[in-house]
Amino acid sequence: MPDGMTGVFNVTISSEQLKRGLRPSKRTPRNAGYLVECLGAVGRDGVLQALDALTRIDTSAIATTFPYPQLFVCTNCIIICSPTLIYEYDGSLTLKYTAGAAADPWTLADYYDYIYLSNGSIAVIRDAASKVYSLTTDLPSASAICNFNGQVIIGAPGL
Repeated sequence: MPDGMTGVFNVTISSEQLKRGLRPSKRTPRNAGYLVECLGAVGRDGVLQALDALTRIDTSAIATTFPYPQLFVCTNCIIICSPTLIYEYDGSLTLKYTAGAAADPWTLADYYDYIYLSNGSIAVIRDAASKVYSLTTDLPSASAICNFNGQVIIGAPGL
């Protein structure tokens, strides 16, 4: 930088730009009076707010290679899976279930406190009342599980 310049500059955003907000589409021209980009904030309740700080979950106790550990952020819990172990995270890792043998990566459907997991070889459920994980033969094992409007859709059942 030339002598006397500090590298700090000010940008003034007019009240008209703030009223209009972010451009509604990327096709809207940049000179249309909208703001173009918002970094470090999200809109909540009609107000821009700073993003919450994210904390890193310590998974060093799970000695595995890619694609593990798998992290599932469900509605009422956070589930972390290794090839054969299922943990819940509530500030620390708590072992909840041990599967017999490794298979495909885990997949799950989240129904609040009821969780349906499978690794293509076995199916495991988390009981909504007791929050206990158990092997189930009532539901098929699957390579893909999806919650579609409250219905379970699975791919490659029982293979």
